[in-house]
Amino acid sequence: MERKRMRARITEEDLRLSERVEPKESFETWQKVIDAAWDMTIVAVAYNDMRIPLKRVPETLESLESTISSVTDEKTLDVIEEEVKTGIRHFSDILEGARDSRERMDRILRATWNRRVQLKT
Repeated sequence: MERKRMRARITEEDLRLSERVEPKESFETWQKVIDAAWDMTIVAVAYNDMRIPLKRVPETLESLESTISSVTDEKTLDVIEEEVKTGIRHFSDILEGARDSRERMDRILRATWNRRVQLKT
């Protein structure tokens, strides 16, 4: 099942700058550019919302770690263990997605540069 995502949509009319100027790129090319930019913008906005809580995590984990020695109920330890495992899964997913996206961005920048050089020759 494909995730539903908000998408910015363009029309052929949106591509026309004036009566005399027509775009050199195809509608499909521009739609891909806009889709990618939109997705990266959504991530940037979400990251801004996450930035402050993310900065608090090391401090709260340090506090939790220092509390473990005073825990007397194994059920509490079970909860701590499950919460930390859940956190590890979330952080691992975030890191994997970020790493993959960064590698793709680097490839796109190299391909863009290479194409720019090709167009100039």
